[in-house]
Amino acid sequence: MSRTAGIDVSRWQGEINWSRVAEAGYRFAGIRATVGNYYTDSRFYINWSGAREAGLLVSAYHVMVPGRPADSQIGRFFDVLADRRPDFPPVLDVEVKRGASPEDITACVEVCADLVQQADGRRPVIYTARWFWDGQVLDSPEWVGFDLWVAHYGVESPRLPGDWAEWRFWQYSDHGRVPGIGGATDLNWFNGSYDDLLAYAEADARETEPPVAGLQARVGVERLGVRSGPGLNYETVEELREGDVVRVVSLAGDDVWVEIEPGKWAPFRSRSQQYMEIA
Repeated sequence: MSRTAGIDVSRWQGEINWSRVAEAGYRFAGIRATVGNYYTDSRFYINWSGAREAGLLVSAYHVMVPGRPADSQIGRFFDVLADRRPDFPPVLDVEVKRGASPEDITACVEVCADLVQQADGRRPVIYTARWFWDGQVLDSPEWVGFDLWVAHYGVESPRLPGDWAEWRFWQYSDHGRVPGIGGATDLNWFNGSYDDLLAYAEADARETEPPVAGLQARVGVERLGVRSGPGLNYETVEELREGDVVRVVSLAGDDVWVEIEPGKWAPFRSRSQQYMEIA
């Protein structure tokens, strides 16, 4: 199972050196554009242009606020986007209750999602967490037709809201440290390789090359075996020591394994232990 690293940001990350983010191996960014029908993120435009210029695939997200008219919320979102076309579908952030009932929240999600699709031509990705969705949004067989960006931290695999069986994006940390960003940053996986992400974004791999430098990881245990494939069933070919920093060529495996050179793999994390951290 391959995964591709990315981040999502808002004004809270402050000034970002997007070249350093790209050089560290992050391949995509979700960028906050709007909240409700009353707020535009003050760093949306600079984040959008900076991420794009650094070679990341980008999309924008709107934080839905129940109780505010859906048409004015999505109208503001697309007014802010103007002629900017997200590489992958726009994201509808569903995590705000504001005292609304499940019926009202559900209706707001339905209308917002429909308006996004009308304006963009693609169904939005829905960002949410199981703790919110399962208690605040009514079940529907329609939800599985939307790609899921799930938030769940500190686990080996995320627990999904009941309306989904798989995730497209996973926000696995809300306090990551990313080169080029001074504060804590949300860290994400795309569920697939970089080529899969390009295909999802309908981008041309010949024109959208990833930055040369790859994501790096630092060994956090005393000794770590390197194997010939992404799993304990492969033979050990060498050994890493605590503090060693390796370049991440790709990620795969039932847990998370990193390919550090062609044919050389080391465990990054398993269900019971963390072996490396992002350098």
